[in-house]
Amino acid sequence: MILVSISLVSISLFIYQVILNRIYSALFWYHYTFLITSFAIFGLGIGGIIAYNQRQKSEDLKTNSLVKALFLLSISYIFSLGIIYVLPFQNNVLIYLILATLPFIIGGYFFSTVFEQFGKISNKLYFADLIGSGFGSIIVLLSLNNLGVYRTVILICIISVIAWLILSAQFKKKMLLSIGVLAVFLLGLFIPNKYVYSIEQNFIGFITNKTKTLGSIAKSNQKAKIVYTKWNAFSRTDVIKVEGDNDEMIVTIDGTANAPMYRFDGKKSSLNKYKDDIEYLPFSFGNNHKTLIIGPGGGRDILYALAGNGKQITGVEINTSSIDAVRHFKEFNGDIYNRPEVKIYGEDGRNFVRKSKEKYDVIFLALVMTNASQNIGYALSENYLFTVEALEDYMNHLTDNGKLAFLAHDEEDMSKLIATILRQLNKKGIAIKDTPKYMAIFAKEVQLMDGNEHIHYPLIIVKNKPFSQLESKKLKETADRGKIIPLYIPYVNDKGPLYHIKQGHLTLVQFENGFSFSATPATDDKPYFYDFSKGVSPVLVFIFFFILLGSMILFTPIISQEKAFKPSLYFSSLGIGYMLIEIPLIQKFILYLGHPVLAFNYVLAGLLIGSGIGAYFSNAKVFNNLSNRIYLPALLVMVINIGLIFSLNSIFKVTSDFSLVSKILIAAILVMIQGFFMGMPFPRGIKILSENKKKSKTIPVMWGLNGVMSVIGSVLSIMLSMEFGFTIAMLAGALLYGLISLQNRNLVTAK
Repeated sequence: MILVSISLVSISLFIYQVILNRIYSALFWYHYTFLITSFAIFGLGIGGIIAYNQRQKSEDLKTNSLVKALFLLSISYIFSLGIIYVLPFQNNVLIYLILATLPFIIGGYFFSTVFEQFGKISNKLYFADLIGSGFGSIIVLLSLNNLGVYRTVILICIISVIAWLILSAQFKKKMLLSIGVLAVFLLGLFIPNKYVYSIEQNFIGFITNKTKTLGSIAKSNQKAKIVYTKWNAFSRTDVIKVEGDNDEMIVTIDGTANAPMYRFDGKKSSLNKYKDDIEYLPFSFGNNHKTLIIGPGGGRDILYALAGNGKQITGVEINTSSIDAVRHFKEFNGDIYNRPEVKIYGEDGRNFVRKSKEKYDVIFLALVMTNASQNIGYALSENYLFTVEALEDYMNHLTDNGKLAFLAHDEEDMSKLIATILRQLNKKGIAIKDTPKYMAIFAKEVQLMDGNEHIHYPLIIVKNKPFSQLESKKLKETADRGKIIPLYIPYVNDKGPLYHIKQGHLTLVQFENGFSFSATPATDDKPYFYDFSKGVSPVLVFIFFFILLGSMILFTPIISQEKAFKPSLYFSSLGIGYMLIEIPLIQKFILYLGHPVLAFNYVLAGLLIGSGIGAYFSNAKVFNNLSNRIYLPALLVMVINIGLIFSLNSIFKVTSDFSLVSKILIAAILVMIQGFFMGMPFPRGIKILSENKKKSKTIPVMWGLNGVMSVIGSVLSIMLSMEFGFTIAMLAGALLYGLISLQNRNLVTAK
């Protein structure tokens, strides 16, 4: 029964981590969310240290402490998340860090104590732990998408109370309290939907945060209210109505990625007012019969396509809640997503293009990610929409004289997009000096500040064929009519860096290196388009060294006292190595499965379940021959990982036309094979420690150290991926496992 309790606790703790990340993504910018959740997981190590300090207490007290830990864990979920939810927004990140860390400390204490007490069956314990996490990654997707955030919080409380109930029964403790708490949480599941909706909508910290859209509107002395809210595994989506503005509402994702939703009466005659906008330019010339809009959000870009006489308009929106929001307000927006000319799909735009057999006259991506002030938050987030390979996919799906257009935020976006387009055109065999003939660039506004020009909302149009003089002339006339600033148009506005490229004065490398920020194009192996820093991200460096310093302060005195340097090196290497492989592996499956949520949940589930099964069989003699110099499972991890690095792209290509279910199964099988051997070294190390009386008491410390080092591994993985690509990060993980395999005899055992 202890194994069932472990699995349930692991499920609840995994779901808590995802909920925490989801709530903090709505509350903070992405980099702060990553910062807080990384530090919060550090609580696992603190829990291990607390368990170590109780090592000298009686066995009976240990069983009592396990039962009490599960009681506290059940309460801590609702306590921490409840306070985070009702607390007005605080500028002090430490408050949110402490609240987030509490369940991790209790969970770390529980797991490290269990592994110390039952170390001789560590293979079964680790099996239960990882199987729980694997199923947790699937349950959280289903729960958030179908139950919402409130009921998912109640669900993890129920799961942890059931674990508490089972453990109480096994250790013959009083069960009345646990039954009572379970009954209370079960009642919480059946609160009427209207109250649940009110709870989910009125996230006090979110509403009072002045850096988010709603708060920014309030700061400008305008009144606004949220008229629609929906949580899912991908985002919190809101519709905001500003008092006095009857023609527009704002669809927001996590409170910041804003997409306007315009009032529309359904009549095409009402679209003429949009023909002076910069977004209309791609539709102002040539054939616009067949259009693909990637990221239509609130439906504005559909209106521009209709204004350009689009007959077959396809919209692909990754956030299905945005589609639901637009359809909810169909009377306001003219039911734009259900017009006969329009088809809407809820999936990733890049994946949609890759599997499509269609050719389009226009492919348009307008402010797909967010507004300019958000870019810093997305620097740490991968984006496959703007890579060199993405442009190749888009241009391969254009008609002979088709147009690909991007509406960017500012000069940084624009410059990086131009560099990416130049590289892709050159890849097609077009000489660099001829590439400007295929491009036209405009700006909504250019402001002079501090003696420098600041470009706002630039639009880039690139064609499969060079612009004709007639097309350039028509674009110039449309831009002049709408007071849009032309930055470069072949023949009629030949100036700027593209003019110098055309004249041979500037090479592609010189163009990319000619900015104060990084304009190097993103690739599918390094898809961090919004990373404009030259060098490693300061945020990641800070997290890496802060956690490293914290772990040294926390663990070094005990390691030194117990003379456990070799075990600490072993478990640290496992924590780092596992994440160096796990994170890039998940990233590589995003394009294949078509959505980051699918890749995270199903690939991670396969990896964890595979690791759990491997843990169960880790005691088999074939894997534990100490007479050999090589530890076979770690060596096989390295070999399989290198094999996946060089074979995944071929596998993806051969199976690209398979159904989504088939792709999920293929992904799960591939990562389960890898995970099977990745799950063996940890329980092996715990078992060896448990057989050594002097070292067995360090098991809680080693468990906590492994958890903390996995956070460092996560940060290191992202640092390597951003600087060198996913392939290098995975190779680093393979190398680390290779080094572990060489220490079969003496790395764990220390007499």
